[in-house]
Amino acid sequence: MSQLLKKDLIIGYVYGLDGECQEFYFEKSPSGIASFIILKKEHADKMILTDMLDRLVLDTFGEFINRCPDQKLLQEITKELVPMQLGDKEPLSIPIVSIDEALEFLSHGSQKRAWIYCRIDAPEDTHGVLKGQKRELTDYAEQMGFIVVGESEDIGSGLDSDRPGLAEVMKAAGDGRMDVLLVKKVDRLGRDTAKLLEFLRGLDQLGVELYSPLEGQIQLDYRSPSLSL
Repeated sequence: MSQLLKKDLIIGYVYGLDGECQEFYFEKSPSGIASFIILKKEHADKMILTDMLDRLVLDTFGEFINRCPDQKLLQEITKELVPMQLGDKEPLSIPIVSIDEALEFLSHGSQKRAWIYCRIDAPEDTHGVLKGQKRELTDYAEQMGFIVVGESEDIGSGLDSDRPGLAEVMKAAGDGRMDVLLVKKVDRLGRDTAKLLEFLRGLDQLGVELYSPLEGQIQLDYRSPSLSL
């Protein structure tokens, strides 16, 4: 996070369907802006992106750009965004930091202990996907200013909650060995919604935060049995 906060940043205001607004920071670039829009579209009624001086970069209706004063920048963003909207290109795994995370980091400056968890839906890792997940999460931990204290992994279906790597995560959390759990996406923890929510409640009760380079901080919404990104 310390490295991210030194860069030229965009402030992204994401307004949900309930009218509530979440505020995020991420690095300014056409591909980063396009990726942010795609990564947050599922939860957004509209977005407003500004620079650090509160000058409008663009705003959207959902995932579609409404206004962008800089026409050259608009062309560069559109070149990245349209293939993502069509499903021809995946959004980049960009560091996204909420305002609360940034303020906490700036006020305390202490490193949180992070545990990395990786999983693939396959009988074996013939293409080195687990290694790629681990590398991505290690890079993300460095960007966020976390110190990696452990890791575990599983190979197999996300519908099976009886996995040794996941059990190791919960034991480490119960022993107080981590402050943060890092996963590529929340579905790496499991695809059974009821069991996933139960697992996340357990982490929350232990004071462990959940982060993803693609989804930011992942929290339980106690007003309903769902997740909040």
